[in-house]
Amino acid sequence: MKLLVPYVFILIGVVIGIITTKAFKNPLRLAPNIIAGIVGSFAGLWVRDVLDVTLGGNLVGALIAVTLGALITTVALNLVLNHDD
Repeated sequence: MKLLVPYVFILIGVVIGIITTKAFKNPLRLAPNIIAGIVGSFAGLWVRDVLDVTLGGNLVGALIAVTLGALITTVALNLVLNHDD
């Protein structure tokens, strides 16, 4: 199971990237959102580990951190780079 966990985190980042692409009116392309989702998912996990947050136990807490990290990163990227021409 430990070997599959990073793939689950990547999958969550990809799904959040796709959802964010669909949610914005003038979205970026799909690839930057997916990359931002993957990077954000691991960043959220890193922040959780650095702050030593134990919310929800090991696996559930990690899934919450990954989801929030990917969501915050993709939304921030779209808000910063989404400008009307």
